[in-house]
Amino acid sequence: MMLGETTDLPLLYLTIQKYISGLMNTNAFLVSSYEVQTKEIRAEFVMADGVVHDVSGFPTIPLEEEGFGIQSQVIRTGQPLHIPDFVAAMKQTKTIHGFSEDEGEPEPYPRDVAEKRITTRSAILVPMRVRGNIVGVIQVQSKELAAYSEQDVELLAALANVAAIAIQNAELIRSLVQATERLKATLDGAVTAIAMTTEIRDPYTAGHQRRVADLACAIAERLGWAQEKISGLRISALLHDVGKLAIPAEILSKPARLSDIEYLMVQSHPQVAHDILQTVTFPWPVADIILQHHERLNGSGYPQELLEADILPEAKILAVSDVVEAMSSHRPYRPAFDVDQIRAEITAGSGTLFEAQIVNACLDILERGDWRP
Repeated sequence: MMLGETTDLPLLYLTIQKYISGLMNTNAFLVSSYEVQTKEIRAEFVMADGVVHDVSGFPTIPLEEEGFGIQSQVIRTGQPLHIPDFVAAMKQTKTIHGFSEDEGEPEPYPRDVAEKRITTRSAILVPMRVRGNIVGVIQVQSKELAAYSEQDVELLAALANVAAIAIQNAELIRSLVQATERLKATLDGAVTAIAMTTEIRDPYTAGHQRRVADLACAIAERLGWAQEKISGLRISALLHDVGKLAIPAEILSKPARLSDIEYLMVQSHPQVAHDILQTVTFPWPVADIILQHHERLNGSGYPQELLEADILPEAKILAVSDVVEAMSSHRPYRPAFDVDQIRAEITAGSGTLFEAQIVNACLDILERGDWRP
């Protein structure tokens, strides 16, 4: 695998280690990052004698004063450091850390026992640079004295800058993914809150939007839709009745059939929702999907009386899901439909009101019991 082909940092570190170990003696391989603001050095990857150590418990190392600390020296000078005698070099380091023989955890060594405990005999440390700034240190160690040549130093120094760019790119992509996940979580929370606000005003349809969303997503999965497109459908389904916020609660909860005027008011909710949501920037056409969810293939729907070719695929799925969920739920003026009645209703509208493949997918879901009101 080439550097830059993965954003998995542990895998990237292993790839770098494997490549370098094929070129020079490497009993231990270490990658550290350097934070300019805090002047701290942090272990990011440590592999010793073929074992990758968990660095989460490793202490950060403060940048030591000039003349002390081998990593600090590399960061301060910006130059590679070739150490033929590692133990001698450690005498210029204030705090020495190594591994406990029992648990493999990092621990500080008293200076008087360092020479006995440290098995490393020579090392190379090189700075990692990105756009001229030092962002960390790569270190290779050997149990042999004077194991490295000046050619090894030059080679590792050249590789370090390539590795630094690959590591930073992987970290950047990981940060972007995490930020995106946080934004999605925030969006989901906001959408759920809005949906709950809508349903509080209409106790007879509590949970309706969530159940419609579940059925709509199940249909889309049956049809082989990409997950990203299904995510847009889910958001649209969870918000499809938000326009009912503009309708008087007395009409929404009326325990009888609506008058013609009241029904016209209810029919305004897709347009109201569209007017509210078109000002929100979604990565999907949420406002338009909701505007069209009461349209029908033959032009008999509302509010625009669109024909099949002009209706968004998401709106077509939402139309079927909305009707099926509504029929399956009890209303003050009628009991809930049973499954056979629901099948008969949507089958009768297949090809004229609803898209046939969507109806078939829904029927299959109902038949298998993969969705329940």
